Amino acid sequence: MERETRPDVPLGRRMPQASTRIVVADRNVITRVGLRSILERNPGFAVIAEATSYDAVIDAVDEHGPDILIIDLDLGDDTTRGLKVVEEITERYSSTKVLVLANTLSEMIVVEALRRGANGYLCKDDVKADELGKGVKAIQEGDTVLGKGVSSLVAHSLGSQRSQIEHLTDREVDVIKYIAKGLSNKQIAAAMFISESTVKFHLQNASKKLGAHRRAEIVHRAAAAGLL
Repeated sequence: MERETRPDVPLGRRMPQASTRIVVADRNVITRVGLRSILERNPGFAVIAEATSYDAVIDAVDEHGPDILIIDLDLGDDTTRGLKVVEEITERYSSTKVLVLANTLSEMIVVEALRRGANGYLCKDDVKADELGKGVKAIQEGDTVLGKGVSSLVAHSLGSQRSQIEHLTDREVDVIKYIAKGLSNKQIAAAMFISESTVKFHLQNASKKLGAHRRAEIVHRAAAAGLL
């Protein structure tokens, strides 16, 4: 498959001779040096930039157009900001894949990172050097990579969500079906002969049960569960 090019990024900085161009984001210099050393043992791998802050991550990806971003979400003791960066990268730079390399495992953080577009999640203490290289290659080829213990966390979360989805009321499902058709809350209220505030009530309940906040995401999760 032909690689998506970034004509706005200088060729010298893009290192076009490398088959896998990587940006490493971690505030610990020893970790960054170690990752560079491990990654560049793989033929064709090149760490083209490093970042130590959330803003620097965005700047590095924008400037260099990497194939892979390897990021520790806690660049500034603000995991929420790290998750937002992951979402921004995946929305603005579709050709850049994101691999989260974390210090610890948290079900909520793992699920949120994947929901926001991360292509992989590994734990620093559990991943071996050769596994990191294989993981990067797999992500570049379009796979999702989950490290030791991560898969079980994701499976547990999906099981919990499935239980919640099964408890959606008929009214909540009806509202979601109308949303899928592109109707506004006012139009849904008219179609269902209920008030607009009641539509919002059903929508809020469905949002909580599905663990989704955006209308499109609510529809997607309901469809995935076979409700639409």
